[in-house]
Amino acid sequence: MLIGDWIGLITLCALVGIGAGCDICTKKIPVLLLILGAAGVCIGALFPSSIVVRERLIGMIPGGLLFMVGILWHPIGTGDSVLILLAGFGLGFRTLCFFLMVSLLCLFPIALVLVVVRKIGRKDTIPFYPFAAVGMIISLLLGVIP
Repeated sequence: MLIGDWIGLITLCALVGIGAGCDICTKKIPVLLLILGAAGVCIGALFPSSIVVRERLIGMIPGGLLFMVGILWHPIGTGDSVLILLAGFGLGFRTLCFFLMVSLLCLFPIALVLVVVRKIGRKDTIPFYPFAAVGMIISLLLGVIP
């Protein structure tokens, strides 16, 4: 791993970790946290990295699309879509796909149980950042994120 990879990974881990606490408590992600996360990921990209620029830019597409969908129809929070955008830039497209898959696979059974026991309804929201933190940890432990 090169220095740019380390900076980006540490920034993303801090963003997800701190964001998980904020998301659980308030269901809001501070804008300052997103700005600092974006700055850290961009600074990491300036240093030598194993992720090529094209892979980073392609990785931003899912987050950008989710951001636009969130702005127009509100099915996903803005903080969640910005996290996916920054993770795509920091990790690249392939690693982002695995990270998102693991995060959503962790979210799905919890959401299913909450719907079945009628703790949440169609209009309720579930904090995504805690599941992103679990997805990040699992991805790190499996070695998908270098």
